[in-house]
Amino acid sequence: MARAHSRVMLTNGTLPSTQLNQFSAVHPFTQQLDIVFPASDELERALTSLKPAYYKKCCTLSDFFEFASNSPGRNITALPSTSECADTWCIDPRGVLTLCVSKSLYEQLGLIGKKLPFKGCPEQYVIRIPVRQETESVAVRVKQKAALKFWDELREEGLGKWKVLYCQTDVQLGTSESDEVVIVQPQICPSADILIPVPALTPIPEESTEDWDERIGDLFEWVGMACLGAQRLKANDRVNPYVAVYEVPAPSYIGDVTRITWAAFLHQSFVKDALDTVTSYLASATDKQAFVAITRQGCCTSPVGAIPDASFDTARDPPLRVPEINTEDTGCFILGPGQNGNFVLAQSIGQWDARWG
Repeated sequence: MARAHSRVMLTNGTLPSTQLNQFSAVHPFTQQLDIVFPASDELERALTSLKPAYYKKCCTLSDFFEFASNSPGRNITALPSTSECADTWCIDPRGVLTLCVSKSLYEQLGLIGKKLPFKGCPEQYVIRIPVRQETESVAVRVKQKAALKFWDELREEGLGKWKVLYCQTDVQLGTSESDEVVIVQPQICPSADILIPVPALTPIPEESTEDWDERIGDLFEWVGMACLGAQRLKANDRVNPYVAVYEVPAPSYIGDVTRITWAAFLHQSFVKDALDTVTSYLASATDKQAFVAITRQGCCTSPVGAIPDASFDTARDPPLRVPEINTEDTGCFILGPGQNGNFVLAQSIGQWDARWG
């Protein structure tokens, strides 16, 4: 499938922020978190003390659905580790199983769903099934379970059982006898003698919207290059100008930068803890040049990219989207110092995502 075009939204605000507080809850499927900041032993220790974890399980979808239905609090977030074909699924924190399937499988399952409205992509359908058994009649639940079992039987002929990744709150690690527990280890990448910008995160008086967008865009470009460990940020970089030309946003200074990366299925509670750790550090920062950039990469193969709000109201369906490996689902915060510090947020999503209409 051809790569879908991305769309970008840029917003700014001050702390404390409801948008920041709800960010992790509204985006429950995260596959990578990168945090970049001018070197600070205090912040590095605080962030690396966080211990995110998830479970791995190999089973049929029927068995996992039963497992999720009977779990304490039913507070499971789950998705397959890979999507070998167009047919996939996820369970979001609201307790809803969402199937995204091809037209052929949709017609065979016999459940009522909704066709994805996008043009230029394969015909796919979304089916939503509440995990909580008491929300459905006995007859409807029997039909839903029969459909899941039918899908499992189709997979027996080829792809076999699902390799499932899941997170569960309020459950002590290691309490599951058959499931593998994965403790996510951070990758810490220090860089010395880096040209570090001094970000101005609020519009300058008389600055046009176009100039503001360009200036903030330059900051996000620096963050992206810092996440990649680009040599162009080195103070002593002497690249041939005919090969590449890059200028760090001014004003800037020479210093050390730390990047910490967690690359795995990350629970929303961990993302929230990381955001809280950063904002707490910046609230007491005395260095006016202090800032932290946080970049979240979503699980693009999940049928659910975002849920309507942090209240977990199942009456409102999440925005429709095409689950696809080569698409966009990224959010990046740049936060400044102070209890009422400023921040900017850039979000990028794929063309076939109804999140913004």
